[in-house]
Amino acid sequence: MTMKRIFYITLACSLFGLFSCHRDKKGEAPEGYVEYQGELLKKTEPLRYDSNGDGVIDEKDKSIEILGTNLNITQAPDGKPFYTGSGSTEGGESGEGSGEGGSKPGSSCSKVPVGEKLCYLDLAKYCNQNGGLYAFETTVNTAQSDVKTSISNVDANQNTIPDYIEEIRSASTMNALATTYSKMYSKETEQALEKAANNAQIGEAYLAECIRKAIVVALEEALYESSESVDIASVETVVKTRVTAAIAEAVNEVGMYEKIDKAALAKITESVSNKISEGVADNVATSVSTAILSQYEAQVASGAIKNVQGICPNGYHIPSDVEWMIFEQALGMSAADLTKCGETEITRGADAQVVKKMVDNFGFNFGGYASINGTYAQRGEAGVFWSSTTGTDMKGDYVWVRQIDTSYSGVVRFKMYEKSGLSIRCFKD
Repeated sequence: MTMKRIFYITLACSLFGLFSCHRDKKGEAPEGYVEYQGELLKKTEPLRYDSNGDGVIDEKDKSIEILGTNLNITQAPDGKPFYTGSGSTEGGESGEGSGEGGSKPGSSCSKVPVGEKLCYLDLAKYCNQNGGLYAFETTVNTAQSDVKTSISNVDANQNTIPDYIEEIRSASTMNALATTYSKMYSKETEQALEKAANNAQIGEAYLAECIRKAIVVALEEALYESSESVDIASVETVVKTRVTAAIAEAVNEVGMYEKIDKAALAKITESVSNKISEGVADNVATSVSTAILSQYEAQVASGAIKNVQGICPNGYHIPSDVEWMIFEQALGMSAADLTKCGETEITRGADAQVVKKMVDNFGFNFGGYASINGTYAQRGEAGVFWSSTTGTDMKGDYVWVRQIDTSYSGVVRFKMYEKSGLSIRCFKD
């Protein structure tokens, strides 16, 4: 081969390397990134969680992984057009759809289109900075009615009550919990009361039974307040109130009331009811968290879980509500905060600075959202993210979402009923 020919081959490789001499590297993303439709999506460090439920996070446990960038694409996977409401992802042109894809309050007058990527204030620079905003049907790449995922709210008997709530509500579970804590503190209570009443007798067994019944009644009251979540704060408050009243009533029933100093009685009941209520609440929180994760792992093992890829890259999917919980718990969110829900629960995970970790370590941002009336709001103030978990209640069809907000210290978990345009994060299969 002549030197001249070698020169031209080298020059060709320099100019057209990506398409010829180095075509084996075509489409490769920089290390630590996933290339998807011309966008670089950052990979983040895997987070281990207590997947085997042994209370210890170690190498035996699984990890959860997410992409650290909001999606900003204009096509579905494999170059197909977005779902546009026609009932198929195969046809239609991106950006032309107006189908409703599910019945939700206000959907008929929504100005958030299905089948389009929206940019905040219709400015491309905001899509580049914060990612696109998408209607739910666009996100999951099908009609809302076709998304059948029970990952976050396992409901084997299909009675609309999550199994983890039914498990904690069972009579055997409540009685076992009540028995444990009544026995744990009955002796201490008996000794304190009898000392304060100049050795008047009340009896440990009698006190234990009174406290046990009070805890059962309290749990029945608190755990039936909602069939969607367990309010740990309410459990603690109701147990404290019921136990305080039960001890005072027991003192009165045995004729000890006139023999004991009222300030001493108040101090004793306050101390005991605080210990019992805090212990019961912590136990319930841990039980709920464990039940959610164990039911999730059981579904994974049985093959019952079908991830919703939506418009995420191959190998990734739209996270379910429970996968958001796993991610949040891996970031340090307490079991007591995990199932909290509602737009007023703005301190969820605040004690572990979960929002700060999401922003600092996983690239979450406050990209705003598109509202049902077609306006844009709260860029630089709020970021709202879809899950794949849907449901129906008396208000209509909904999707569980997450919101971070510069005005809130925690991650808000709530039901979205409106056809809004929200951000998308993808979790690894």
